[in-house]
Amino acid sequence: MPAEQESTTPHSHIPYGAEGSGFYSDNTLGCYNVIQAAMPVMMDALNAMNIDTGKTFTIADYGTADGGTSMPMLYQVIKTLRAKYGDALPIHVAYEDQPVNDFKSLFLRLQGLLPMPENNSYFKDFANTYVTACGTSFYSQSFPPNFVDLGFSATAMHWLQKKPGNLTDTLHHTSAHNPQEKQLFVQQAAQDWEQNLLHRAKELAPGGHMVIVNFCVDEQGRHLGNTDKKQSMFERMTSLWRKLVEEGTITQEEFVNTTFINYYRSVEEVRAPFKDDASPVRRAGLALVSVETKVVECPYWARWMREGGDAKAHAKRFIPTTRTWSNSTFLSGLSDSRSAEEKAAIVDKFFGMYEAEVAAAPEDHAMGYVHTYIHIKKDN
Repeated sequence: MPAEQESTTPHSHIPYGAEGSGFYSDNTLGCYNVIQAAMPVMMDALNAMNIDTGKTFTIADYGTADGGTSMPMLYQVIKTLRAKYGDALPIHVAYEDQPVNDFKSLFLRLQGLLPMPENNSYFKDFANTYVTACGTSFYSQSFPPNFVDLGFSATAMHWLQKKPGNLTDTLHHTSAHNPQEKQLFVQQAAQDWEQNLLHRAKELAPGGHMVIVNFCVDEQGRHLGNTDKKQSMFERMTSLWRKLVEEGTITQEEFVNTTFINYYRSVEEVRAPFKDDASPVRRAGLALVSVETKVVECPYWARWMREGGDAKAHAKRFIPTTRTWSNSTFLSGLSDSRSAEEKAAIVDKFFGMYEAEVAAAPEDHAMGYVHTYIHIKKDN
């Protein structure tokens, strides 16, 4: 079959939590704040567009997870469109994620059947608004040509479409010491970024805009879980996973096989495909409007510092925000000779160890967010 019609499989990350429970958004509170920090650039994109009120206006949310974290932002975007153009403008929100995504929670939230902050569902509150979902990975073309007027993606496009290799001394590329191993991630990330942008260039309508909020390593070397706190999240994860090797719970081979299949691009790596007017991305019609980095504080750490309280209860609240997106990586590193139950028990033990560390020193642990906020437009 043609390459663009090939079946896609999950690209590095399997959701954690019961389907239809809204677990991801309920336990990833920081992402609400990350996406709210994108509102200025989203409004810039919206205000720069010449909208044809005689046609449906399509918004695409790529890598949506269960939809909760982007819903307040989308509510504000649609509210703005309604204030400017009234109810006559048909608005279509198209959600994209992997085929294994928890779309059930998404639609329950839209119908008001799962709680959300402020319990606002744009689908229920605004007339002439429509919703669809696409289970095709953004490493393929997900929508028809010239289909998307305003694209958005948050905390998704750092996942790579395949593992470049194992990291032998750590779990994440940000703390890798082997230059050859690190370079494989650099190369894969560059290839994936260009490929991703070329697919979006096909999907965006002429004059369309897209905002991408992506994990990064910023100008000061900060990244997710590694800001100004005493403990670095990935270093603690690596240390605890290695401790399971030392005590004989997992093997050294399993440690090496446990590698996060993602990459945190720098601002320069974000800009690279746009620099040369003869590049494939520029020839496809995409231009970089702006890119900046922002740090968003971990809300769990902030609550602890503000209110204090029971350290064990705090740790129990905090750990799920590190687990919603990482659980599948730890499971995937374990040998297939183990049963699913044994794998789950090992990963439960690991997160229990992490929880105990957080309870012992809550002020030292946080998952602060560090992102690039990227604004792209397609030529008219």
